[in-house]
Amino acid sequence: MFLDESGDHSLDKIDQSYPMFVLSGCIFDFDYYFNHAEKEIDKLKQKFFGKRGVILRSYDIRKQKGDFSCLVDKAKREKFYSGLDDLIKKLDFQIITAAIRKDKFKTRYPLPNNPYFLCFQFILERSIMYLGKTKEKMMFKIESRETHNDQKLSKVYENFRSVKSKFITPEEIQEKLIDLSFNQKIQNIAGMQIADLVAYPIGRWVLDKTKENKAFTIIEAKLHRKPGTTTYLNYGLKIFP
Repeated sequence: MFLDESGDHSLDKIDQSYPMFVLSGCIFDFDYYFNHAEKEIDKLKQKFFGKRGVILRSYDIRKQKGDFSCLVDKAKREKFYSGLDDLIKKLDFQIITAAIRKDKFKTRYPLPNNPYFLCFQFILERSIMYLGKTKEKMMFKIESRETHNDQKLSKVYENFRSVKSKFITPEEIQEKLIDLSFNQKIQNIAGMQIADLVAYPIGRWVLDKTKENKAFTIIEAKLHRKPGTTTYLNYGLKIFP
């Protein structure tokens, strides 16, 4: 699972135009990711930018910054968005994500937890549900956010792996969740870029489900669902509060 976020986790100053914090995890089969997905993502970069060193970042794409300044041209922008949509549709992965509406969260809880840590906890719980009784194991790759923040997130991870739940023992959790690593954006990890790209449209949908959101209609098909159903709320998508 590759994880990246949308929005600021701070509760001190909340942007009323986007009062969201979203942490999205994209789950790829290990062999499929390294043998196929990475190559497909690189093809998109080569096609539109002539190099694989481009970092696909939602904010930079929307604001047409850096390598994406060429997207001020409407024709280029439309072709790129079409290519990006096709890529997301084509790639074989599933999403487990958690979204916090920060203004409501802060109002409802007098001593609110850090939204980042809480979202990660929600995702860890759903990762165990996702793995179920299979013998599959999961490793997590997440964007580094300075050493002290990484250490705090590592503590959330280790605490989760050591506490007994109603449904599963710490030993079973430790057997299934096997590694957490922190990576810089500049390392150009394709899976983390996909996680970044899906997080913002999810946040926008949670904020206002009535607005047109073409990206979410594509992403929605990737959300993990309750086995045997079409239900993804509280499975592939946890909204809090």
